[in-house]
Amino acid sequence: MNDCSVASLLARGGFRCVCGKRHEANLKKAVVKSGAVAELGSVVRGYGGKRAYLLCDANTFAAAGVSVLRALGGAGVGYTIFRFPEDRTEPDEKVVGAAVLHFDRTCDIIVGVGSGVINDIGKILAGITGLPYIIVATAPSMDGFASSTSSVVRDGLKVSVDSKCPDAVIADTDILKEAPPLMLQAGLGDMLAKCVSVCEWRIGRLVTGEYYCPAVAAIIRSALHKCVKNAEGLMRREPAAVEAVMEGLILSGIAADYAGVSRPVSGVEHYFSHLWDMRALEFGTPWSLHGVQCGIGTVLALKGYERLSELTPDREKALAAFENMDKAAWYGQIRRYLGNAADTILQTAEGAARYDPAQHKKRLENIVTHWEDILQIIREELPASDAAAALLRSVGAPVSSAEIGIPTDENALTFKMTKDIRDKYILSTLLFDMGVLDEEANQIYQ
Repeated sequence: MNDCSVASLLARGGFRCVCGKRHEANLKKAVVKSGAVAELGSVVRGYGGKRAYLLCDANTFAAAGVSVLRALGGAGVGYTIFRFPEDRTEPDEKVVGAAVLHFDRTCDIIVGVGSGVINDIGKILAGITGLPYIIVATAPSMDGFASSTSSVVRDGLKVSVDSKCPDAVIADTDILKEAPPLMLQAGLGDMLAKCVSVCEWRIGRLVTGEYYCPAVAAIIRSALHKCVKNAEGLMRREPAAVEAVMEGLILSGIAADYAGVSRPVSGVEHYFSHLWDMRALEFGTPWSLHGVQCGIGTVLALKGYERLSELTPDREKALAAFENMDKAAWYGQIRRYLGNAADTILQTAEGAARYDPAQHKKRLENIVTHWEDILQIIREELPASDAAAALLRSVGAPVSSAEIGIPTDENALTFKMTKDIRDKYILSTLLFDMGVLDEEANQIYQ
């Protein structure tokens, strides 16, 4: 694909790819430019909307509310506003339920005004009601704008649930560039993470035979390159830099739709973030915005891959380590580390292919056979950890867990936990298959 912009891909529509799949994005329209919010009324009208149910909170309404109401009024679109009273809204059962219970049945379209949390709630409500949904972005902070899932807290556990992808994204750079610095940093962190996700997707194909699409990977690489190229202007709030990050975040959702899986956009670096979120919910430990945590997770992942590049797989050592592992003791560690959140994870882990002896042996043979190919993928896809840290520092973003209040000496255990929270082939799974996860985690994150 020569033109990997959001506009080009959405204009192209569905298409048959060389990978054998037909790619189609659930997102149908995106307006990313200065003054984009002025087009909201016509977009709402285009979906047959006559009365909008607006979801926002105090901060997001302050950022874009007046412009949104002006745009709707100018198009003759009525509205009912539901504004969450808290400064920071956690998307749990209570909050989602409030949005549902306050829903005005005279409304025929839902408009979210916000970023991650508001968008997640809006997508759930749209899925429940079957109505068209538009998100007016107020910060380029995360990659869920064009996804069909919502990240929510259910029974005290952070989970992804099926919802509805927005029909349209309105991203006004005049609004986005005024977002708080931490949210701008989060957007860049979430985009920087894509170098790891693409790398692990390619490695996963070699080791497990999973589906991989080079065209989808190329979309992510192009978006990441544009973000890195413009990063210097992000904290100066230059429109080109803000637009590059926002486009990249929208493209991430499109790429995930094309692939049918989250592989192109999340890997081990995201799992650091998920685990920190889980512990924060369970024990009240420190945390930060998802994209900020993904940026830190990316630096940690890159250090791990630098160490991996110094290793050589030892078939006998790997088989012996697998045979002698004490799974019960490991499950006990997971329970102590995650508390109640461990139950769902252990249910998934118990049936996962990673603990099947025949599957382990098959993966190990592929690792040994393709070791030089794996090293070449790492060289092609990943920057040095120091370079990634320097990029994040250039925008004032944290680069270590200690900077967000999470002790450095916990990183080794958190890294080991990443292999069990999802059934996805990542760096920690690779080291586990090689029989060196425990010793290398301590070596990398000492």
